[in-house]
Amino acid sequence: MSSNDHRRLREQSLDFLRSGYLFTSRVRQRAGLPADSQTPVRLRLMGRKAVLLRGVEGVRHFYDSDKVKREGAMPAFVRLPLFGPGAVHGLDGDAHTVRKNALADLAYDDDRVAHFASLVAEELEHMLDEWSRHGSGTVYHDTTTAYGRAAFRWAGLPLRPEESNRRARQMSRLLDTFGRISGNPVAQVERLRLDRWATSLVRKVRSGAIYPDPDSVLAAMADLRDENGRLVDDRTAAVELQNLTRPTVAVARFAAFAAAALAENPAWRDRIREASADAGRLTEVPEAVAFAQEVRRVYPFVPMLPALATTDFEVRGCPVHEGQRVLLDLQGTDTDPNHWRDAGTFDPERFLGVDDAEQLEAFIPHGGAGVRSGHRCPGEKIAVTALSATVAALCRPGVRISDDTDDLTFPWTTMLTRPATGVRVRVHPTPA
Repeated sequence: MSSNDHRRLREQSLDFLRSGYLFTSRVRQRAGLPADSQTPVRLRLMGRKAVLLRGVEGVRHFYDSDKVKREGAMPAFVRLPLFGPGAVHGLDGDAHTVRKNALADLAYDDDRVAHFASLVAEELEHMLDEWSRHGSGTVYHDTTTAYGRAAFRWAGLPLRPEESNRRARQMSRLLDTFGRISGNPVAQVERLRLDRWATSLVRKVRSGAIYPDPDSVLAAMADLRDENGRLVDDRTAAVELQNLTRPTVAVARFAAFAAAALAENPAWRDRIREASADAGRLTEVPEAVAFAQEVRRVYPFVPMLPALATTDFEVRGCPVHEGQRVLLDLQGTDTDPNHWRDAGTFDPERFLGVDDAEQLEAFIPHGGAGVRSGHRCPGEKIAVTALSATVAALCRPGVRISDDTDDLTFPWTTMLTRPATGVRVRVHPTPA
């Protein structure tokens, strides 16, 4: 049974927009449930009855394609500016499988991830040099452009550094207005600009005006085909080209959180600095990877994900009816004490020795289930690579992360959130 079977369901859309990441915990609290409860909660959201799920059992139901679908689940004011029309995020069935595999072949391939690792390390070294030259920097804003340059180079896009920086900042502004009705016009303008730019690239490749490396992401997206083997239209190819690069730019939010976490955990900063120095690199440092994964577990990105039930089923005795929204509580699952020891404690040690964190069913900062079989983000390896390399970079001698309150705190009621300052750093030259 759900917690509120006999109560009249009231519309909670405004509560969601006001509460942000606190919404799901407040829903449970109002339903009289303890903080660690995995009991489904019935509610009404965006004019439709919904069921809020949490925990591994909820993850399994949410990603069961025989029970739920994505098409039509996410409100258009969120979905269209962020993902674009026709994107993989809204597909189901064979269309989703074929499109997802095409993207995973590029973003999830180990050799391509290794290539990205070398590029992001170069860009982070450049960022550190700029910080040293100016004496200061801002983690969020500077990793936004560093990640953008690395992602665009990885994709084989013919961009000068200044245009790469501009496009990365445009993609960042899409995230700044995520889910905010009041900010939607800004997102729409940036979406149109980015779509025109990316569509132009696809058309130039298809017309023979430019000749990218045939093994590049750009070439692959220009030849993107649907489940029937037909070439997709220019704009859809352009949308997916962005969906292979924009999520990397989005990691800058986690970079800001990682900087704040390092300021609050100096012992880990020292430990990572030593490990990175011993390895002689920024990437593939186990301590930095573990720290990055714990940042992704604890700090908020998206509070929950929506789907629509395609049939009647039950979760822990709670009936879910065809057509209802099914909501998966990401933040609540990532910090669920039923699945995590000392769930509320920031402890990167829990990820040391974990070779494949994606196999942890309760670890879903970018969604759950399989990359190819489910809706898990195919760029997760790239995201962890970028973030862990940044963690190592922030631990370099001479880098001083601000411990001012403004740099370490963020509003839980704002989506997408981050420290407003972007987390400031000062850099002092170190002896050669």
